[in-house]
Amino acid sequence: MTTAKQPGSTAVYIDPLTDFGFKRIFGTEPHKDLLIAFLNSIFNGQKHITELSFSKTEYKGDTINGGGAVFDLLCTGSSGEKFIIEVQRSNQKNFKERALFYTSRLISDLAPKGKRHLWNYELPEVYLVALLEDFELEAPSTGTVLHDVGLCSAGSGIRFYDKLGFI
Repeated sequence: MTTAKQPGSTAVYIDPLTDFGFKRIFGTEPHKDLLIAFLNSIFNGQKHITELSFSKTEYKGDTINGGGAVFDLLCTGSSGEKFIIEVQRSNQKNFKERALFYTSRLISDLAPKGKRHLWNYELPEVYLVALLEDFELEAPSTGTVLHDVGLCSAGSGIRFYDKLGFI
């Protein structure tokens, strides 16, 4: 059965680059398959994500006055990897610092409280996937739309640590 659009009615669309739109389209259990497909396309075969669970998005600071972070989405993959997903529509002067802060905040929160000697600093993979509109990460612009940033040796360019990435 098909339904014709009524004359004079207005179609309603969700903008996927707003916080509300992105969370509505990708950040709910019924639409989890869309987020999995999206992440798999971004990782282009480097990772194969088959399952995700949504995690808390608010991380309180160490003091009352600061140090907290609120992510747009935070997901955990079936292998324990963490994916912070951020949507940023306007230029933010310190976005790179914010990306480092967010991943650092998540990583520090993953450390167990007490009995750290049993933990041995075994960290899961952590990725920050940022969807950016209307600003460049590089100056001058290279025209690149997908950046895969990781920790590399400044001298050789060889990846130093492959469990932290910024895309």
